[in-house]
Amino acid sequence: MLNLVLAESELELVPKEIVDNPVIRSYAKQKGKQPQQIVLDSNYHHKAMFDLPDFKRRGRPDIVHVFLLTTLESIVNKKGGLRIFIHTRNNDIITVNPETRIMRNYERFLGLIEQLFEKNVVPDKKKPLLELRKEISLSKLVGELKSDHKIVFLEEGTTVDLNKHLTELKKHKKKNLTCIIGGFPHGAYYSDIESISDEKISIYPETLVSWTVANEVLVNYETVYL
Repeated sequence: MLNLVLAESELELVPKEIVDNPVIRSYAKQKGKQPQQIVLDSNYHHKAMFDLPDFKRRGRPDIVHVFLLTTLESIVNKKGGLRIFIHTRNNDIITVNPETRIMRNYERFLGLIEQLFEKNVVPDKKKPLLELRKEISLSKLVGELKSDHKIVFLEEGTTVDLNKHLTELKKHKKKNLTCIIGGFPHGAYYSDIESISDEKISIYPETLVSWTVANEVLVNYETVYL
């Protein structure tokens, strides 16, 4: 089994510090919602975000959207070998049902996430496709997964040939893998990745977007393990 964790993703509702900003209020009115009910998105809220800590990094639900489109449509997922988790900057954990089919329309995706933050499950508890738990740290999530081997991907990690690396792990009976990929546009992890990972690796000498890393992991995992 492959566990993919998109860590510290910049997915959150509009924080209280800027709910009264005119840009936020105007956008919320257009959507027919209260300001605190909408997802923070730098595409629309950039001018309102300057007073937020880390404002250049925040408001990137688009990263989560593309990541989910990539991973849920993968062959590994279709073969039943994948579990997907989204960890956010506020320590929310979204567990993704493998049967979920994320809409390609970005605006509809934002609406789905806003519904998830409101109800903690969509569409309902009888057949949950997305479930949200609050106040779950990255380290706690990784501990719950009980993996044989935990890998963090980052640019400063040890450079490896991913196919050969996974082949070696398989030889050592490492069957249940957890791969942690940063869900933020730039910068470093805030979490203590030293304590939650068995190794930190890089697969390319330049920075890669999260869905490219995920795709490389999925293709090589399929080749080696499935």
